[in-house]
Amino acid sequence: MEPEIIHIPELAKLLGRSESSIRSARQAGAYWLPPYFKQGSRICWRLSTVRRFLQECEEGRHTPARPGRKRQPLPTLARAS
Repeated sequence: MEPEIIHIPELAKLLGRSESSIRSARQAGAYWLPPYFKQGSRICWRLSTVRRFLQECEEGRHTPARPGRKRQPLPTLARAS
């Protein structure tokens, strides 16, 4: 039976990251980290929430905003006849 609640070691294995990268990302508020909650002093994730978050990432919903100003379209050049 699969656990419904996972902690940092399980999430690290699931995402293919190290435990320290998960801890650092949580402190920094990284966009690629699923939302978490605390049970006492432990950081926890609901497995169904992590799977839904990964599905949304795959669909492109959690991409970070790109810095800088938006590009203007190039002006069209009129051809001399």
